[in-house]
Amino acid sequence: MAEMICEVDSEDNLLGLREREEFYSGSYIHRASHLILLNSENEMLIQKRATSKKWYPNRYTYSVSGTVRDESYEACIEREMLEEIGISVPFRKLFKIPCLLENGGAYHTVFLGRCSEETLSLIRPDPEEMVSINWVRLDELHIAIENEPENYTPSLKAGIQKIFKEGSETYIF
Repeated sequence: MAEMICEVDSEDNLLGLREREEFYSGSYIHRASHLILLNSENEMLIQKRATSKKWYPNRYTYSVSGTVRDESYEACIEREMLEEIGISVPFRKLFKIPCLLENGGAYHTVFLGRCSEETLSLIRPDPEEMVSINWVRLDELHIAIENEPENYTPSLKAGIQKIFKEGSETYIF
């Protein structure tokens, strides 16, 4: 059975469910949830997406990223944490970013979570989702995105740029 995900309008109002494959045309808007996972040094875990991914293969993105099924943004990020990195941490919503194209794209809701040293050792990346993970300081990530934007997903670029434009202390600390 095909995976069904949320279709929304240009104001993020739920229209119904569509098969995931239909969104690859770029003709529909979906929802996505992302997690900025920080360690005790305030470094962010980033993942390099698997080569097999249809959207932005081999690009770096958030610690956890997922397409919203028939669920809330919060339920999506909770599910995706377990699926992609094998852990669950408390999280809070930071902001929502519209990354809309002419008649497609997505609403990306970004969450923040912190990882204890104990939980850190339990992280198990899913090789079907990612080829690698790295811990990086946010200021270094911001510079890397500015210098080599083609290496990062549009949603990660938009999120990190928003954080630095509005002040990281507003969101992170």
